[in-house]
Amino acid sequence: MSNDVSLLRDAMEHAVDDLPPLPDLTAAAAASGRRRRTRARLTVVASALGVAGLAALGAVALPGGGPQAGVAATGTGPPAPYRTPVHVEATSGEPEEGSLNGLSGAERKRFEEFQQWTAAVLDGALPDAVGTIRPLDSSVVAYQGEKDGNLFRVTFAVRPDDGVAEGPCTSIPEKAMTCGTVELEAGTEVRIRVGASGSMETNATSMAFTYKGSDVRLEIAPDERTGRSAPVTAQQLLDGVRESGLLDVVRYADEHPLLEKQVSVRGG
Repeated sequence: MSNDVSLLRDAMEHAVDDLPPLPDLTAAAAASGRRRRTRARLTVVASALGVAGLAALGAVALPGGGPQAGVAATGTGPPAPYRTPVHVEATSGEPEEGSLNGLSGAERKRFEEFQQWTAAVLDGALPDAVGTIRPLDSSVVAYQGEKDGNLFRVTFAVRPDDGVAEGPCTSIPEKAMTCGTVELEAGTEVRIRVGASGSMETNATSMAFTYKGSDVRLEIAPDERTGRSAPVTAQQLLDGVRESGLLDVVRYADEHPLLEKQVSVRGG
């Protein structure tokens, strides 16, 4: 039995070793820093996209304090190449999606390196008001932004397409939710939602789209402790994803999945 376990472990290690290396994290972090400082010099304005609903999304006032105009600069140097993960105590019950627990040594290393790369790119894609992005040590999809005592949970998940068609992108005023669609790049349409999360007093901002064979979701949640809404507008999220290297991260995760296919009924 021990020989079988050793053979299985060796096979898993070999399979992971065959995967292409992740991009250099220092270079990715520096590039993200440069892109963010460039955006800091620009005024965030509504693009002439001709898509109904996006202007309304961008105009939604965020209860509990909205974002400052534009995107703030990060300083003179690039972000640190390594971001110490935020520790999360394990809980009983169903395992968290993308859990790092129980992974083989080589596979866990791949997941952790992916998190470092993703955190650096998210740091450049999201407004400075979200704060410094760090991975959570519990799951490959979980990150956290911290700024001025506020903690914003960031979820970034790329999973194999479940084959279930999306429901309509519908705005629901009574639930304080606005939904709009826009083209991220040629052939890729995204849905951006701004709506109440946790309570009617705080908003989350999210984006969802299909990329090749994967479903992609990016969400910035409010800090319910402080009553601070996610400090990012729909337009800022769209611009940040377009101008950062986040689609490179999506491309890697699509070609080398980190999550299993999850069949579920999608809502509108």
